[in-house]
Amino acid sequence: MKDDTITPDEGNLRSSRASGSEILNNINSVLRNRQRQPSVQSQPTVYNQFIIQIDQYKHKIYTYGKLPFLIILIPVIAYIFYRFNTPKPSQLPLSDINAPAILLIGKAGAGKSTLGNLLLGTYEDEKPTFNFSDSFSTVTQNSSFARIQIGDENYNIVDTPGIFDTDNPNEVVLEKISRTIQKCAYGIKAILFVIEAKRFTIEQKEMVDRIKLFLGKESLQYMISVFSHCSRKQTEDLEYFKKFSWNQEIKAFVNSMGSRWAISPNPESYPPNNPVRKQRLEDLKNHIVSIDGKYTNELLEKVWKEQEENERKTREEEVKRQKEYDESKKREGEAIARKNYEKQRAEDERKANERRKMEIKNIKDTLLIQINILSEKVANLTKDNESLNEKVANLTKEHERGEHEKAEHEKAKENQNCFGLETQVELESGRIIQMSELKTGDRVLSNIRNGIAEYSEVCLIAHIGKLEHEEEFAKISFTRPDGSKGQLRLTTTHYVFDENLSIILAKDLRPGETKILVSNDNNKLVSVFVDDVTIELHDKYIRFHTRAESVIADGVLCSCYDQCPPSQTLMDLVFLPIRLWTYFIPTK
Repeated sequence: MKDDTITPDEGNLRSSRASGSEILNNINSVLRNRQRQPSVQSQPTVYNQFIIQIDQYKHKIYTYGKLPFLIILIPVIAYIFYRFNTPKPSQLPLSDINAPAILLIGKAGAGKSTLGNLLLGTYEDEKPTFNFSDSFSTVTQNSSFARIQIGDENYNIVDTPGIFDTDNPNEVVLEKISRTIQKCAYGIKAILFVIEAKRFTIEQKEMVDRIKLFLGKESLQYMISVFSHCSRKQTEDLEYFKKFSWNQEIKAFVNSMGSRWAISPNPESYPPNNPVRKQRLEDLKNHIVSIDGKYTNELLEKVWKEQEENERKTREEEVKRQKEYDESKKREGEAIARKNYEKQRAEDERKANERRKMEIKNIKDTLLIQINILSEKVANLTKDNESLNEKVANLTKEHERGEHEKAEHEKAKENQNCFGLETQVELESGRIIQMSELKTGDRVLSNIRNGIAEYSEVCLIAHIGKLEHEEEFAKISFTRPDGSKGQLRLTTTHYVFDENLSIILAKDLRPGETKILVSNDNNKLVSVFVDDVTIELHDKYIRFHTRAESVIADGVLCSCYDQCPPSQTLMDLVFLPIRLWTYFIPTK
């Protein structure tokens, strides 16, 4: 009778350190020997325990014995998956140009990039779609775009640098405007004009005129005013914002755009799931989709057709490249086929880049034609003005001396809008200079808003030096906030700003009654009374214009205009052709 005690062979099996396959063979041999033994009555408990132990051991052997096989199999499966699911070299996505653009414009630092990221939902991302800065400096240097879906429609939202700011070099700004137009070729769904709620400036109104110049007057029908940097009260109560924060200029500005306006919520005050943030962004999206159709013009259509043709060429080159790759792979193998493919792809990409550069060049050429037309109009206007001045001079010579001649002389004198040469201004570098040292291109302090100094480029110096005759100048005396005395000397018909930001002639200032705006050491404009106004005769002066058409002279906020209707806004429009002319054709 076979004893149910574990045999020495079985004990050796438990303690064996043999390899997995050897142990498995031993176990199977033991089991076969047991099957050949005569069937006898045994103690079930001991036998069953043995069988259970053997089965458990076999399970471990099979499980761990598979590891080397799995280690080899997993990379093979991964390679097969990669080989058959990774796109072939030719399957590179082409840029989708068949989508209208949502154009973000505004002064540098107004919050265009922040608004774009809010609409895209990427503001809180580690790498938001559009770069922005928490400092006062601007980050966006070139126009960039991203795909956005509003409702069921896809759009390209385009973030622009300060392409409509007034103080960029002409070649640079033309390049950036051209690249922006290139991204809008399919048409413009909406132009989002981002304005700081507390900094509506003359330059922003000029920006609208430049948009009309480059995109066409009809583009204003697709514009939406978006106010940034609003307070919580302004953001949450729209009626309050409209009633107490808008002046007549802002009202007229918004009305000129079809009364479409919205607020860009401050993401630092309103996190992503905040209902106010959601509602303000939803308001803006509703304005966007409410605009019928899309805006286009002759230039955009021309660029669009050129882009379509270039895309067609790119697709044909891709198909040809893929076909050659497949044929070469069959004949010469994968390595040679891929090498030839990459070489051809580099050449095709070079051609595509050349075509895109040609698109930019064609846009710039078209813009230059428009600028030249404008320059011709300005030149004709200048000639007409010179002819008129010559006629006036001849008429004056023919008149007899007397009251009529005196009146004509007074009228001629009133046409001067001048500062004394010793008048001081502050450059952007912080240096204080006399106006006699000014040059075109210098950036001078032109205004202070909300504690932020604004500097504007001197775009034109009409005259500097000595007059042929003495001119009446008003010497304005005032007391600064710190108690020190100040003076400003300028022609009697020159305008300065009063405490309400209206312009008033120097000769109309009333001591003890009229308040003017004076800068203090805390980088603010404060209103102070005029102490005295006296009339003096001088024969040296400077006449110049900044792009903002304002300047802080000897600490006083002054206009660059004189002898004109008392409206800074109206005169900004009248002088727009001159500023645009000097913007693209700098003059000394």
